[in-house]
Amino acid sequence: MNENAIPRAKGIWPKLAVKSLLTAYALCAVFHAPLEPSQYETRVDYIIASIYEFLGAYDFKFLLLTVLSGFFYGYKARGDREAPAGKSSLALACFFSLCLLVGQSYSQAGDSSLLLGSGVNFLKSALAFAGYACLFHALIRLACQALDSHTFRSDAPQFFTRHAFARSFLILLGAWLPFLILAFPGNLCWDAVGQLEQVTGDAPYSTHHPLFHTLIMGGLVKAGQTLLHSPEAGLFVYMLLQDAALAAALAATIAAVAGRGAHPSLPLGMLLLYCLTPVYSNIASTALKDVPYSACVIVYVVWLALLLEQPERIRRRKFVISFFFIQLGVILFRNNGLYVILLSGIAAFLFLARKYGRRERILCLFANFGASIVTARVILALLAFACGAVPGSMGEMMSLPFQQTARYLQLYQEEIAPEERAAIEAVLGDVPTAAAKYDPASADPVKALFCRTASAGELADYMRFWFRGFLRHPGTYFEAFFLHIYGWFTPAVANSIRYEAEAGELVRQGGLFPNAEKLLIFYYRFAARTPLGFLENTGLAVWALFFLAFYQKRRGQAAALWAGAPLWTSLLICMASPCFFGHPRYAFPILFTLPFLYGFTLTHVPDRARK
Repeated sequence: MNENAIPRAKGIWPKLAVKSLLTAYALCAVFHAPLEPSQYETRVDYIIASIYEFLGAYDFKFLLLTVLSGFFYGYKARGDREAPAGKSSLALACFFSLCLLVGQSYSQAGDSSLLLGSGVNFLKSALAFAGYACLFHALIRLACQALDSHTFRSDAPQFFTRHAFARSFLILLGAWLPFLILAFPGNLCWDAVGQLEQVTGDAPYSTHHPLFHTLIMGGLVKAGQTLLHSPEAGLFVYMLLQDAALAAALAATIAAVAGRGAHPSLPLGMLLLYCLTPVYSNIASTALKDVPYSACVIVYVVWLALLLEQPERIRRRKFVISFFFIQLGVILFRNNGLYVILLSGIAAFLFLARKYGRRERILCLFANFGASIVTARVILALLAFACGAVPGSMGEMMSLPFQQTARYLQLYQEEIAPEERAAIEAVLGDVPTAAAKYDPASADPVKALFCRTASAGELADYMRFWFRGFLRHPGTYFEAFFLHIYGWFTPAVANSIRYEAEAGELVRQGGLFPNAEKLLIFYYRFAARTPLGFLENTGLAVWALFFLAFYQKRRGQAAALWAGAPLWTSLLICMASPCFFGHPRYAFPILFTLPFLYGFTLTHVPDRARK
């Protein structure tokens, strides 16, 4: 045995050394704009500068990281008694590495030039990619081994054994209430201001925002103004209801995990996460349609996970009725909630189809997912008719193609033919204006140019131009695409968590006492600089979602894997949204639901054990 171990040990040291050097290189690499030969007097000077750029700096930091990486890989090799991780783990590590490097390039340069702009940059990015891939591959392996080696279930009595929901609910409300009182009557998002203006008559009703939510929030504000001559009181009542809804949804996740016999550390960790992570108390003090919507999505994922794990629940009337109303809330509180229910419902049906006969499959599809969609559409149509609401702009769904068109026009405006110019102007107006409105950080400026009177034929002509533009300059389209979405996929990009909007004349805003709002803003901005801010990082949440799916697939937990369908749909919605800077709310369904899905996965009981 020892004789076989010696060659193995001798052969592994060169690999450890290479991995350590690559990892240190990746962590120390600093990317710059491509070097231009014209900036140097001679070709030799350019070559020397290129070599310096490629090699980088080998200072104390590099030496320290090399040594630490060597210890890390040596520790991992010594404790690794299992077979190699396999291609799946390596593929995930490569994906994380690519996201990190692409995000760095687009964040600093606004394009891929830091990675692909020159031969030197390409070689640097290739070495950095290899170093990051080695590091993430090892970290994924260690994370899986750590989760596999621990038990997350316990039969011992604990704080959450009885009344887990009520206890968690009260603790969450108590933790958030000081922030809400300090922010009295509540912080307003820009969308909320627009919704309130609809109810007060300062703007026409519109289905651009969820009309159901507009009427609830605006109705309470108007009631406060009518009954108490204080719209602030009405807004504060809405804030209390909003907080209670989110606290109830999160308490349901804790109760569901505790009810599965979880070790006390799991529900306690979830509770601490909800209480201490700044984003929860932040949105608890902000009037925002995404809060009740996220609460509904959280409970929807809990019910969906329970159904997929035990399909016989579909035969329980109480479960079916509650599931129906939860889905109804998802659709009514946000317009794109329809797609969450539709796509995740199809995924759940495909999974459950193997468990049921034809009759039960039809009942499952229509009595649950189909019924909620039809009912919600009828309710929204009736509300729109009663309020005389103006339909939302179709351009809201075209953020990405509009961004690509605007970037194309900035670079190649002189190439377009007269008929192509006409097709663009029928949808986006004046071509030079559309080009000037391009903002890599947000699609809203270009989207605001959308002509509501554009016919279906004109939209079809525009899409034909869009496709021809892609064939001519696919690189430009890919650049615009990555600029639009990279922030959702890299933890290196910070995202604001505090919405700071002017309330106008309707509602006084500024906090319980003078400068209270400034104290809250300072706290949330400072929290983003601490490890607490890292817990609310949307890029990290997306990475956690990918790792969870990998771990579930590795463990063969199909029900838990398919229960994440609403989160993957939400990620698609994030990618189609106008921007990611300052708008982490699009990722709330992912961020707020992941703790439950991790707890659900780690407390999984194999079918044979359950029987």
